[in-house]
This record gives sequence, C-alpha cells and structure tokens, in this order.
Amino acid sequence: MREQKLVANDKKELHLYIWDDVKEVKGVMQLVHGSCEHSQRYDEVAKELNKIGVVVVSNDHRGHGKTADLENNELGYFADSNGWELIIDDLKLVNDFIKQNWPNKKVILFGHSMGSFMARTYLIKYGPTVDGAVISGTAWQPQIVLNVGKSVAKKHIKKHGPKYIDKFIYNLSYTAYGKKFKKEGKTGTEWLSQNKESNQKFINDPLCGQIFTSSAFLDMFMGIEFNQKKKNLKKMDKQMPIILVSGKNDPVGSFGKGVKKTYKAFKKHKLNVEMKLYPELRHEILFENTEGLVLNDLLTFVQNNI
Repeated sequence: MREQKLVANDKKELHLYIWDDVKEVKGVMQLVHGSCEHSQRYDEVAKELNKIGVVVVSNDHRGHGKTADLENNELGYFADSNGWELIIDDLKLVNDFIKQNWPNKKVILFGHSMGSFMARTYLIKYGPTVDGAVISGTAWQPQIVLNVGKSVAKKHIKKHGPKYIDKFIYNLSYTAYGKKFKKEGKTGTEWLSQNKESNQKFINDPLCGQIFTSSAFLDMFMGIEFNQKKKNLKKMDKQMPIILVSGKNDPVGSFGKGVKKTYKAFKKHKLNVEMKLYPELRHEILFENTEGLVLNDLLTFVQNNI
C-alpha cells in the first residue's frame, strides 16, 4: 500500500491510499469509508482484492483520518457549509485519478455506513463514472427524523458555530445504536460487530470514534434526504449492478428494515439491485468473524462485474 496527496478544487489536501500489489490489473475498487473511521481500516480487505487482480483506491474524507487537520482538532468537521457536496466532489476527483492511472478498467464503488450514503449521492450525481456498486450498512431514514435532526443542528450552529462538537445529536444517534447490546459490555462499540478484537482496535485507534460537529451532522442529514428524493432516485443508472449488503442485527439499518426500504425504493425505480442480509451480523460485516463469508461474497460480486 502506498500513500499520496490529492489537491481538491478548494485546495484542501486529501490523503489517498492505493493498494496496487497486482500483477495483472482486472479492475479497480473505489472504497468510500464510513463516519468516525478511516481508509486504512480496510487494509486486509484491500489486500484480498489485490489477490484477484483488483486495485483498491480510497481517500480519507474531510474530518477523517490523515485528511483531517489534526493540529486544529478538525476530526469530525467537514466544512462550515456544503461539506457533503465537497466530499462528493472529492470522490469524483479520486475517480478521475483512477481513470487516469488505470484507463479502460471497470470501477466498482464500495461505500460503507456513512460511506454508503455518500456512494448513493455519488451514483445520483456521477453514476456513469463507475460500473457497479456495493452499498454496505446503509439505511432509510423517516423524513420526520431528518427534519428534527436538521433543525437541531441548525440551532446549534447558530448558537455555537459550525465547529461545535455536537454531543447531543451524537447521543441521539450513535450512542442510541448500542441500546440493544448493553448487556454485552459498556464500551459503546458492541453494536459495530460481535468481533471484540475488531471493536477494541476501533477503541484504541486515535483516528476512530470522533464526535461530529453540528455542521457535519447537518451535512449528513441533508445528504441522506437528497438520496431519498424520488426525483434523484430517477437519475440513477438502471443498468448498473448494485448490491445492498448489511447485517440483519445492524441498528443503523433498523435491523434490516431500513435496508429493505432502500431495496424496495431502488426496485420501484427499476434499478438493477440485489440485497443480502446476513443473519446475526451487526454493522461492520467485513470485520465480523465469519470465516470469510462476507469477504467471499464481496469478491464474487466484484469478479462478476469487472
């Protein structure tokens, strides 16, 4: 794996990771990580993709990993405003980089958790630039929930500014995910997976688990809202193969209900989508102890579409 910088349209430096230990390149995966984490967590997954001839390219989002301005405590902060749009345009910049370096190779977009929402926005805005998509750990949010979230975030921005670390919204969202799993432990990461070793790595990682700013929460709520609008769903490529994958015990996807709602919405708009819900698995399905089950399914989808 090698690392380099990409300069975004607004001069922001993006930290890029490239896994290209491949003899004969058969395709490329553009990996979009989730909230409160970073691209390097997917090192082992990327290496497995390399083994089947797939290069993996991923950037740390604004407010995440090595892209975040750590000296100014910007973990969890995208921008004062329009952060979601900036991040989606960052993803297009990474896609341009892929096209320049591996021309004529098919590109599979993989997005997990918040990255799944970003991937969905990307498919609406820049769908023709990729050839397939894996949407992992996604959800469908009721409009009333999004309206309340936006309202609270806007009030906090007005009162405290866009860089305000919003523990109130965090507790209503992320902390609430752990309610069902309280009896298993008090780390607050039990909802991520049943893999205690993976959860402990998340806890120990200084670049994981940050609390979002009010502006970042507002950006995310607006991004999810954008994805769910019928007029935007109509813009998605009806031929592109898409797979929704999630743990049936994932609170982010409302224990399968939100994933099924997304699937039904995609089907209603005649998208080429399939869905796989894994019994017992939680949010981070790629880090669960499944003896390679989820990884093999991912590799199969990629191989079938490059």
